[in-house]
Amino acid sequence: MGTSTRNKGQSGHTPLVPSWLEEGGDDGREGQNAGEIKAIPPDGDINRFTGPRGTFTKYISGGGRDGSSMRKSVSQYVSRSLGGSSRATTRLGSARNSTARLYNVLNSLSRNGGINEVAHQLSINNLEGLSASSFFTKIASFVCPDGGPNDEGMARTAYFDAIAENQMLYEKKIEELTAQDCMSILQKYMSKVIMEHIKNDIANKIIILPNDINEISRIEGSVEQLIQQSVADACAEVQQNNLQMTNTKAEQITDSIYKKTYEILEGQGE
Repeated sequence: MGTSTRNKGQSGHTPLVPSWLEEGGDDGREGQNAGEIKAIPPDGDINRFTGPRGTFTKYISGGGRDGSSMRKSVSQYVSRSLGGSSRATTRLGSARNSTARLYNVLNSLSRNGGINEVAHQLSINNLEGLSASSFFTKIASFVCPDGGPNDEGMARTAYFDAIAENQMLYEKKIEELTAQDCMSILQKYMSKVIMEHIKNDIANKIIILPNDINEISRIEGSVEQLIQQSVADACAEVQQNNLQMTNTKAEQITDSIYKKTYEILEGQGE
């Protein structure tokens, strides 16, 4: 599972929310005056990743059989390493913008005649009859633009994994997707985004310690199942409507879902 290259994990010195991930635009500079230099956020607690990493390593070392260790580590990760659900959401960086763009497309597709609206919106012709998997691959550069930062790489990895692992996308034409299908796609992507960040921040040893490839899959599967259920519960709690969608509205809704998901994950350690 996963195609991105794992790094050594975040340093505790890294600010809880680096300046380039602050609110306001894709690059965090929107709203600043020309020539204004944004203050560099103070370093985070050097030990803030230690506890969650240790607990997660214990979970992996035990073959993934101690679910309480896994839930505790994820809870500590949100509360201690990321500073709570709001900061955790902001820290997703590029994935927030990508999720909003995907949500906007899916919201259009879920309505009658939505395929024509999407074709016009993205300037793509001949969508009818295209398999759903081909369509989402086709719009990948729109949803997850290329870039250098690590968070953009994680957003793209999450997107392509969400497509590859969704068999329904290979079996249906784009015009056959239902509103429920579209919500399933959104939830799958959001789950993958959070999973990618967890693997890069506290779960690097998931691909080092286990001796059996099946054990790795089982361990990852258990963590992802927890995340997917949390995302589904969050979606059920965040009110959405069928009004004309705007970029701002899409960002507000998807940010609300991420924040609620992190709140649910944080509560897993109680």
